[in-house]
Amino acid sequence: MSNQVVEATKGIFSSKRGDVVEHVYPYQFKVREEVVTTNSGVIVPDRRVIIREDTNVALGIVGSNYKVLTHAEALDPILDEISKRKVETFKRVALAQGGAKMFAHIYFPDQEISLDSPSGKKDHCWPGITVVNSLDGTLKYSIEATIYRLACTNGMRVPMAIASMKTTHSKNKSYEEMVEEILAKIGDAGRFTSLQRWASHVIEPDKMATLAEKVIGTKGCLFPVRYLKDVQNEIKKESKGGVTSVWGLYNAFNSVLEHNLVRGKGKIERARMLDENLFKVFAKTFK
Repeated sequence: MSNQVVEATKGIFSSKRGDVVEHVYPYQFKVREEVVTTNSGVIVPDRRVIIREDTNVALGIVGSNYKVLTHAEALDPILDEISKRKVETFKRVALAQGGAKMFAHIYFPDQEISLDSPSGKKDHCWPGITVVNSLDGTLKYSIEATIYRLACTNGMRVPMAIASMKTTHSKNKSYEEMVEEILAKIGDAGRFTSLQRWASHVIEPDKMATLAEKVIGTKGCLFPVRYLKDVQNEIKKESKGGVTSVWGLYNAFNSVLEHNLVRGKGKIERARMLDENLFKVFAKTFK
């Protein structure tokens, strides 16, 4: 990080905590483009199919003017820029739809954020960078600063977009500029005030279940009602220490989402949509 960013982070990040195993799916595969033809051999104009070379699988059909940005081209320059700054990181890179889409998370364990709860229990989060890319044109290449909750060795993503930028290429900005801008946003302590507010917002244990029903019943909430019982079971765990908070309630939902809906089924895209929706619902409900 630049001196400016390092200075901005002083006093708001505590020391690292715990060990996390990196999960990096092979994303540096090559692709090729072929024309699209019908069964009778007729070429479909202005269309090309993107083929993954190592598996020979078609990833998607794009327009003839579409410029493919491979996952390696999207992610490796970001990793290179971060490594130049000597910042400790760990990575999780996931692929969806046969490799057509990539969701990469780069976290900074030495810049841990401590959240104090009413019960005296401390929770811990890590800031990081998320890089999203697709080879089929369905997702724009994007880089955003986000937060990762170290609730267990697997961890849970907190979809708080601190800053983001979407682009089809890095023509207007260099990778160095993009990384520096994102890191500078992470260093702004004011961006984390909503998480601190949730952690300090007291909720009596006997009201947690009712509030969980209120969250699920909120207009626009996409969290599946059938998982309410699982949330209530998580609430019991969160309430064991006595007084809890909005942050504890959020984590009960987040835990069910991450462990019941994501890891068991591997539905990465749906998980991102649901956790971003959940964060928005909580931000609206607990202002």
